[in-house]
Amino acid sequence: MNQGLKSLAMLALAILLLLSLGRAASIEVKPGESIQAAIDGAVSGDEIIVQSGAYKESLNITKPLSMIGIGHPQIDGGSADSAMLLYADEVNISGFDITSTRRTGIYILSNRNTLQNNTISGCLDGIFLEGSASNTVAFNDINNNTAGIFLFSSDGNVISNNSIKDNHINEESDCGIALVCSRDNIIQYNNLMNNGDSSLSLRSSVNNAVLENQIISNDWYGISLAESSNNNLIEKNSVSGNKDAGIYLDGSKENIIRDNSAWNNSRGILLSYDSNDNLLHGNRLTSNQKGVHLASHSSNNTVENNTAAENGYGIYLSFSCGWNLVFANHLIDNDYNAYDLGKSNRWDNGTTGNHYSGLGETYYIPGGTGVDRHPLAAPG
Repeated sequence: MNQGLKSLAMLALAILLLLSLGRAASIEVKPGESIQAAIDGAVSGDEIIVQSGAYKESLNITKPLSMIGIGHPQIDGGSADSAMLLYADEVNISGFDITSTRRTGIYILSNRNTLQNNTISGCLDGIFLEGSASNTVAFNDINNNTAGIFLFSSDGNVISNNSIKDNHINEESDCGIALVCSRDNIIQYNNLMNNGDSSLSLRSSVNNAVLENQIISNDWYGISLAESSNNNLIEKNSVSGNKDAGIYLDGSKENIIRDNSAWNNSRGILLSYDSNDNLLHGNRLTSNQKGVHLASHSSNNTVENNTAAENGYGIYLSFSCGWNLVFANHLIDNDYNAYDLGKSNRWDNGTTGNHYSGLGETYYIPGGTGVDRHPLAAPG
């Protein structure tokens, strides 16, 4: 072989060697074997396949790996530890049945991880993200924990298509999904039901999007924003059967609440405690005691193009609420279509008022001095 061909052959061999060294390995774990031992022996990028069975371990994951459960193996972290603790970035967890008495199912302290198709139950927090960014949590079944998913100081995550039910075990501060001091997250397409105080709670959290979730039957609120949870988008959610309010704002400003459906709640949408400068647009509110209720100094809000039908009150403004603009709403067959105890609220924008069933030429709003000077007939 001449020298040129020999050099080419050596180069090809070197390339094949490098490719083989870079190829991820698959490591299988069977019942009776240690998952943690497999994790410790793996290198970054390896795939750990865990066969169906029961594994009583608390797992510490410190390198990028894929963890795949076959037949939903059960991981029981016991009472002292989390079932899985993610220190490394870019970990993928799928196909596990996770239980951990009074501790966290999956605790994430890293970024860009993916958790999908897991079942998590019997934990203090099903999934807890702390200082963790750009994770995807999708298609999980999270039930019978104290809290389902908890984000603390965690930004830019996607929580999508999860079933989150019956998370109200042993605590008063129970919740389906909770965000605290977290921003730029997307919460979408989740099915939340019977999660204690609130199915979806934001506290001191800004610039989040809450989109197209189904939220049913909570002790207080379907969706709640509190403690200066500002500049969030609440859009196309369906909230029903909540004992206080479908959507509740407490001391939160400049949010957009748009195109949601709220029915069979005490209040469809409730703004309270200086919740100012919010936009309520295009929501449909039916069969609530109050469709839209502004209370406790909630002022300078815009309520437009909503439909309130067959409620006790369509739109109700308490005495301390002022300078709100209410126009282009469809107020149909409510016991009271509109009621205003406040001051300086405007019931038209100068050219367009609201659509009322039972219309007169000028619509005097019951409760105080409010007047709609440009009322419109409700569609026939």
